[in-house]
Amino acid sequence: MADGIKDKVAIIGMGCTRFGELWEKSAVDLMVEAFKEALEDAGIEEKDIQATWQGNQFTEVNIGHSGMPSADALKLPFIPVTHVENMCASGTEAFRGACYAVASGACDIALAIGVESLRTPGTPGSRSLPM
Repeated sequence: MADGIKDKVAIIGMGCTRFGELWEKSAVDLMVEAFKEALEDAGIEEKDIQATWQGNQFTEVNIGHSGMPSADALKLPFIPVTHVENMCASGTEAFRGACYAVASGACDIALAIGVESLRTPGTPGSRSLPM
C-alpha cells in the first residue's frame, strides 16, 4: 500500500521542540513553538494549511481530546482539525492522516502535529499515568 502514495506526498517543513524536562512550558507552548518553526522551515503561512491532524494521548487538560484546542492555539479556525490517538504512536497517526489527505487530493498542504507534556504528579497541570 505504501507504493500507492509514492511520489505524491512531500514533507516541506518540520519543527520540533527541545526534548527534556521543560517544566515551565505547557503542551500548548510546545505545540506553538514547533508549529512556528515548521512554518518558517516550509516557507508558508498559516493561511496555506488546509487541514490538520493533531495526535496526543496523555497531556494537560487544556489540549483535551479534540482538535479544537489545536485550532485555537495555532490560529487555524476555519479548517478541519482532527484529533487522533494511538497510544505512543499518536504523532505518527497524525502524520499518516495528513499524508493520506494530501495523497488523495483532499488537500494540498496538511499539518501533522504530535504533542505531549507529561509532568511529575503533584505539579500544576500534571496527570498521573496508569501503571
